[in-house]
Amino acid sequence: MCSIAGIFNKKRPIAAAQHDEMASLLEAMHHRGPDARGALQCASWALLGSNRLRITDAGNPGADMPLTSIDGRLAIVYNGEIYNHRDLRQRLSGFPFRTASDTEVILAAYEAWGLACLERLEGMFAFALFDRATQTGLIACDPTGQKTVYLWEDDDALVFASEIDPLIKDPYRRKDWDLDGLAEFIAHRFILGSGTHIRQIRKLESGTWLARTPERQETGRFYRIPRGDLSRTDVPAIQQEIKEAVVDGCRRTFDLEVPYGLLLSGGIDSTAVLAAARRAGLEMKTFSIGFRPTGQLLPRSASVFDEFAYSRALARELSSKHTEITLSDTDYCAYLDRWIAIAGEPLGSQEAPCLIRLFEEAGREARVIFSGSGPDEIFDGYSYGRAVADVPLSDLAERYDAAFRWCGTADLGQLMPHHDAARLTTAKVRAILSLYRDWPLDSLQAVQLLHFHGRLVVYEFRQMDLISMRHSVEARSPLASTGLVRSAFAFQSKLKQLDGHEKGIYKQALADLVPPVIASRKKQGFPIPAEMWFSRPFVERAAILFEPGCVLSGAGLVDQRTLRRLWEDPDPATRNLFSRLYTAEGILRRQAPHLAPSRAA
Repeated sequence: MCSIAGIFNKKRPIAAAQHDEMASLLEAMHHRGPDARGALQCASWALLGSNRLRITDAGNPGADMPLTSIDGRLAIVYNGEIYNHRDLRQRLSGFPFRTASDTEVILAAYEAWGLACLERLEGMFAFALFDRATQTGLIACDPTGQKTVYLWEDDDALVFASEIDPLIKDPYRRKDWDLDGLAEFIAHRFILGSGTHIRQIRKLESGTWLARTPERQETGRFYRIPRGDLSRTDVPAIQQEIKEAVVDGCRRTFDLEVPYGLLLSGGIDSTAVLAAARRAGLEMKTFSIGFRPTGQLLPRSASVFDEFAYSRALARELSSKHTEITLSDTDYCAYLDRWIAIAGEPLGSQEAPCLIRLFEEAGREARVIFSGSGPDEIFDGYSYGRAVADVPLSDLAERYDAAFRWCGTADLGQLMPHHDAARLTTAKVRAILSLYRDWPLDSLQAVQLLHFHGRLVVYEFRQMDLISMRHSVEARSPLASTGLVRSAFAFQSKLKQLDGHEKGIYKQALADLVPPVIASRKKQGFPIPAEMWFSRPFVERAAILFEPGCVLSGAGLVDQRTLRRLWEDPDPATRNLFSRLYTAEGILRRQAPHLAPSRAA
């Protein structure tokens, strides 16, 4: 697990100043790889760099990056873990390996199979590889989007990095706000597809590659969810396949050389990982979080929410060394400010403070932390998408925006009168669904595909990567394997609500793996009371939105009159909107000195 960066010039050789630029990019991502740093000019026009967090072949400095092949033809910088690297190593026995690292396996796989190697890599990865023989720079991101690369591009150069913030603060490159992207974040909590809030910066999408030579640039896709038999109804066989995929996904990620732990929520997903670890003979440290008010919540608040009773019982039953962490409303807002400081792009915000506190604590004891991320999105664990499950598939793109918004359509239209988030999202939804045009889709299956490409890939995994790596910790998600994703789209969609229960067929498939009380539990989210957004610590912070210097208002994105009206709305769902507005405002204030602001028409 590491950070990567690179510069591919299009018209001129690498200049001395660009070596300084690379050094600045790597220094800004030191937290992602504090164990080693290196840079390599691979050609007159190509420069690669990396920071390494030593996880696999951890004791071997010879596996630091950039790593080159013995003949010097290939060089690579890489972020992630290839879980089947030992199997691939056996198949590539003719390659003269010098390390036990998964990084070198990618070099060998590329030498043997070229671009087709991407289809054989199982795990999470984002890498840049340079082939001196063909003068080609290749960048690729894993199928499920657990690792990504941000790309800044103009007519002269392509610059890339594992995080967006170093690119935004790069003084050599022009940046302008994309207010449409900001509007989409405010409506949906993330920006769907490859877009960001910066016009010149995009994400390399999951399951795709980009190749650059001195003369041309091209992109391609090596992964989409494979088409299964969407008419299947043989429940016992389906459940067996799901269980095997869960166990196999966990087994592959349990190859460890460094201390490890698990985020234990008390739900079925993290419990399944803990149970699989126990069966594999791993003694897992576990970490859970709960919410405790300090008396600063406004009088409307009476709720206290945590899952300690469940996680504590699970830790006891499955013999884990367990740590419980509590957050007060004051703590929560302080960690929200920390999220704004590290996010780099408008993303999420509600769960981020909890994750930061969890990784802060877990990072003191472990270098690898497991989570249960994945099944909620692919096994229909969210109710809000079902609002459009019965509409005709041809109308889904237009209806998606209303179903997935976190505030009323009319309110958002008045709040952001110059930016039609619905129009922007509709085009992106159509592009995603076009990947599956040969599937006999119904609307519910389409919604779950959108959950995968949106909430899971763009939102949850991006947030997890940023927070875990800020604490120099590798986050692994065994339940997001391509095997389990394939199993989730290989039967009739209505079975995901088997017997009327969310994730019904998935829960029944794991009935003999997890305790019965967990298998039957209704899904719970992160422990954040709705009243949090009415607490004094948050109210005091949100006041910046009404100041004369509000960046969102000054840029022409939000209407102050509507903003003030919504602030008086007693509905917690409406007040939740202000967590995103506060996040966006905070990020833009930090980045404003590095950007050229763009006003609405």
